[in-house]
Amino acid sequence: MAKRGKMKSVYVVKSAPKEIDEKHKELNKKNVYLLKSDEQVVNLYRDIVCDFVDENDGLFIAISQDKTFFHNFRNSFYKELEIDQERIRISPTPRRAREEISVYREYLKKPFLFIESQLEGYSSLPVVEEMKAEFKDMFIIVMMHEVDEKKMAQFVEAGADNFITKPVSVNILIEKIANTLVPPDEIGKKVREGKERLRKVEFALAYGVARDILEMKPGSPAGLMIMGDALKGLGKRMDALKLYLQAAENAHMYLEPLKKIVVYYEEEDDQESVLKYLLKIDELSPLHKGRKQQIAELYFTKGEIAKAASYFLAAIRLMHEQKLSDCVNVAVKYANRIYEKNMSASLPLLEACSKLARVYSVELDWSLYNRLGMLLRRDKRWREAIDAYVKAAHLSPKDESILFNMGMAFVEGKDYGSAAEKFERALKLNPDLYKGNLEIAYGMGQIFMKANRLRNAARVLEDVYSVDPNYKKVGELLKSLKEKKK
Repeated sequence: MAKRGKMKSVYVVKSAPKEIDEKHKELNKKNVYLLKSDEQVVNLYRDIVCDFVDENDGLFIAISQDKTFFHNFRNSFYKELEIDQERIRISPTPRRAREEISVYREYLKKPFLFIESQLEGYSSLPVVEEMKAEFKDMFIIVMMHEVDEKKMAQFVEAGADNFITKPVSVNILIEKIANTLVPPDEIGKKVREGKERLRKVEFALAYGVARDILEMKPGSPAGLMIMGDALKGLGKRMDALKLYLQAAENAHMYLEPLKKIVVYYEEEDDQESVLKYLLKIDELSPLHKGRKQQIAELYFTKGEIAKAASYFLAAIRLMHEQKLSDCVNVAVKYANRIYEKNMSASLPLLEACSKLARVYSVELDWSLYNRLGMLLRRDKRWREAIDAYVKAAHLSPKDESILFNMGMAFVEGKDYGSAAEKFERALKLNPDLYKGNLEIAYGMGQIFMKANRLRNAARVLEDVYSVDPNYKKVGELLKSLKEKKK
């Protein structure tokens, strides 16, 4: 193995003392997570990896709490590739990693990120999305413990460049890094070159690269998209759209052409077309919460509130599956927005708020439970409505309207005794509760009679009679009450 020259110093972000072990101690460690290397494979890819470190001032950062993997990663790369151990870093949290990456990039170094698919029991998908959005040219490899094609598809869409499954051999790790840095085929290299030209706003040169790709592989979706981006950059927007549409036609399961079409129509402010192609993408890749939210917002703007509610609900479920605790606040926001436009359509969202609040131990505002109870009662689910009102009353014990609504739910269940008891408690809080509303007063009087609360029945019905002696059968009810009292 040829000796490599001295590398540039990487000591930009100070290491935590516990992270740095003496080299001879690490070299003697038993390799648990990185299996034995294959010298032939190592030699095949070592130049690519070493050039990344030496020529591009590259380094590797792992967002992980798996120190065994980290130590063996360092150990093996030092032994096999003579890469200085300070070129392989570990950050226990995304926040710490982002700080380090920002500093390294400020010093013109090139970080290469490894990240666990799960961090402290939560999906790292949002972290990958944020990292790729902030550091567009940074390579990201996601580390998984098992192959899960659905999750991998989500990570690819979020910006992941490659995957490894632990435990992983040294040669596989080196090969994955090398193939991520330099695509193994000529078309892949050309695609990488074309994207780099676009990033540098060299549209004419990018167009030439795209033409080369299409000569090598006619109809290549990647080539068509690069050519489309180049033409759009040169102001030929309609020609670009035709190429995006052709790319989408040539690769029915490929999302990128459809995404470019969405961006095109967003720039044209053609919301109908944006929605049309977002729905196509969602059909192919239904596990993206951000897209669900975008579709919901478009339906909301169109006034199709029930459809908006269904997509908001789908987004919240995905957030919960990813264990994002903020899903409760998001659910409440969406539920309130839908409720203001279409009360019935908000019921599933309000139910989701209640369930998620229990899961994440979040206290909701009493008004949400009150709204939930009202809609459940309308839906003939009076027992569940009572449960919602109980929670509302616990949070706002001096609100007479909650007790009244709870009483009405008991009426739905024909439990007139419990209904009357809730009405009595409501009237203690506000003796004028029914004043000004003959329908409410008359209904309360009837329930008091059925529950044999004759004094309260007489009081309420007499108030109705004093306002309108001919209201419904109030006179007959009062006469019946007098007979019962005899």
